[in-house]
Amino acid sequence: MSGSNVSSASPDNRGTVPLVSEVEAGEYTKIDNFRPLEGLEKVPVNVEVRRHTFALRVHGDSMLSDTNNSFPEGSILIVEPEMEAIDGDYVIAKNVAGKTTFKQLVIDSGMSYLKPLNPSFATEKLGSALIIGVVRESYKRFR
Repeated sequence: MSGSNVSSASPDNRGTVPLVSEVEAGEYTKIDNFRPLEGLEKVPVNVEVRRHTFALRVHGDSMLSDTNNSFPEGSILIVEPEMEAIDGDYVIAKNVAGKTTFKQLVIDSGMSYLKPLNPSFATEKLGSALIIGVVRESYKRFR
């Protein structure tokens, strides 16, 4: 993705999606925006809402950067599991232990890597991790 992907929810939003935990994100197929689960907080989105689209809050500082895009802790990500990830996309991946992570997908010479934006963190091979969604939108919520 090029340019800034940070946007604010506006009156032009296209609906709402559930804000889920990292654990719930790993089980995203249980999310059904056409049959919403009770008890989940909803957040507005400015992108198309599909069946499994969900929101996730950023934890940690691995995606902080002094450059164009930066995702501070507390940022809200709108994630689309029904979209194929391509080189440069910001993605949510789940490792074999079921833990989710938010990184940038880098494809180089046929190999896939998960790259943090913060240079203090190491880039890792995608390996057997599964990409479970592409980040479509991000914004910071203050209240």
